[in-house]
Amino acid sequence: MIGKILGNRYEIVEKIAQGGMSTVYKALDTKLNRYDAVKVLKEEFTSNREILDRFKQEANAVAFLSHPNIVNIYNVGSEDNIHYIVMEYVRGKTLKQVIREKGKLTNDEILDYSMQIGRALECAHNNNIIHRDIKPHNIMITGDNLVKVTDFGIAKHSDSNTITHSGKIIGSAHYFSPEQARGNLTDRRSDIYSLGIVMFEMATGAVPFDAESPITIALKHMQEEIKAPKTINPLLSEGINSVIIKATAKDPIARYQKIEELLVDLRTVRAGENIESAAVFGGETQVMSAVKPKRDPMEDDIFDDEKPMGKNKTVLIVGLVMVVFLTLGAILGQFVFGGGTKNPTTVVDENTKVPAISGMLKENAEDMLVDAGLVMQIGSMENSDLPEGTVLRSFPGEGESVKKGSTVQVVLSAGQVKLKVPDVLNMTLESAETLLANNNFIKGAVTEEYSETVPQGQVISQEPLAMTDMPKGSPVNIVVSKGPEIQISKVPNLVSLSETEAKNLLESVKLVLGTVTKQPTGDKKLDGSIKSQEIPENTEVKQGSKVNVTIYEYREVLIGDFSGLTVAAYESELESLGLKVVLAGDTLRTDNVVDVNPNVGRSVPYGSTVQILGEPESEEPIPEPTAAPTTQP
Repeated sequence: MIGKILGNRYEIVEKIAQGGMSTVYKALDTKLNRYDAVKVLKEEFTSNREILDRFKQEANAVAFLSHPNIVNIYNVGSEDNIHYIVMEYVRGKTLKQVIREKGKLTNDEILDYSMQIGRALECAHNNNIIHRDIKPHNIMITGDNLVKVTDFGIAKHSDSNTITHSGKIIGSAHYFSPEQARGNLTDRRSDIYSLGIVMFEMATGAVPFDAESPITIALKHMQEEIKAPKTINPLLSEGINSVIIKATAKDPIARYQKIEELLVDLRTVRAGENIESAAVFGGETQVMSAVKPKRDPMEDDIFDDEKPMGKNKTVLIVGLVMVVFLTLGAILGQFVFGGGTKNPTTVVDENTKVPAISGMLKENAEDMLVDAGLVMQIGSMENSDLPEGTVLRSFPGEGESVKKGSTVQVVLSAGQVKLKVPDVLNMTLESAETLLANNNFIKGAVTEEYSETVPQGQVISQEPLAMTDMPKGSPVNIVVSKGPEIQISKVPNLVSLSETEAKNLLESVKLVLGTVTKQPTGDKKLDGSIKSQEIPENTEVKQGSKVNVTIYEYREVLIGDFSGLTVAAYESELESLGLKVVLAGDTLRTDNVVDVNPNVGRSVPYGSTVQILGEPESEEPIPEPTAAPTTQP
């Protein structure tokens, strides 16, 4: 597959993962010039219509879901018997890899990851999608600890009537729920059970049940109680331990009924408050027959269609007939011995309905329950926007028929809780939104500003500030960087202006006066004015750019002594001082200087003309030799 281009667009670059029914590749989207992940159904399954339909269902199930914790689906296609789904490429590790590397995760890590997984499930469940294969292998963790739930390949709409028409169950044996193992109907609570198993593994570093075959593992899920994870990891908080126990209850009724309820408890644990205590196959997704465990004879076996009746059926029928006769006899006796009244005495109805007490204060709700012949029991307290002591809900629920004297458990409001606003500075907007949500805050107004220091797309500032105590659910306003602002200005004409005038003019167009070079001049009128500018007038430059200039500076030059100098030497000296030199009369550069005009010792303006008078060096006569005197002998 490496090098193959799918859909004339997706170039397969490398293989990055392999599951039970598909292989995932990294691919380059040649149109958008970005990397995507492409899931390809394994060739041995392409002729299996049921699996093929399920593979295509993944794209349909997730395509309309939009959530930071769910991997985005971009495209789906088929060609040359290759069936593929194009999805978001997530840089990171699977949660399974993280657990293998770290073993037991910390309480903070368990809470953070569980809440993000829960929010992904909340989005799916609110759109009537049940994942049915929640496991660490299907959960990606990015470099900044953002969770991405993937692999909705066996997801179903929660209003579907059956799992499959073939009586098979699909999932990963280590993580699926008891009802999933039996092949029964699954609902949102099945995902909650699987999340509980994932949390157990994060807390202990291992799954609760393991065996050599998926069937044996399934039976353990159905028949064996899960060991409290805190007995394996003493550092695990009591709150997380309770959440895991409740989420993994065998009976779906005993679990959290909605993922929102689990999230509420996780947030309560994170806030440091107490909650009510809850009484591989390589991890690959498996397809196998539903497990039907052998039952021990129990009273409710009357509902087991597979058990033969025999004598028990006869005994049951005889018993039912006797009950009928006794009941009729009692009614007849009451009619005969009750004074011959035409109507028998009315039997007192010992049932009553749970009154509507939600929204009432505890005292008022308790009075109403007592009047209905019921007893109030406080089950737990939850933070809410309602005043402290207000009834949030009851179990049994309002309007349900119960026997008089029954206990009604109520959940009371603990009032509004204030939480500390998390720090989202320098995060991407997506990561900031996820962190806020996981800390029970919402994203407020989002504005954009240019920044020279914060990269584009990252948070510059937030309001309220980090660590501010704010009510749960408060919005946090965010300012996101647009990167450095590039604005253009035209360079103005600075010639003849003073240095101060030039500086002010440049600042008015958001430019800066750069290096100032001095240029000597002998004209006092030019002193302090700009002679030239390095960047020409009307040139377009980035705002903040520097413009270098040259400024006139009035100077006078002192005419120095010329004694012993030739005209050429003196001329060079004067020109180096910025003076102009002319030679008087027939003066040659080889002559000696005899005079200068202006005179030596005078100061003249820079650039003034000086006249040099020179004369050839005088030649002295050579004396004639005299004859030496002679001596006469």
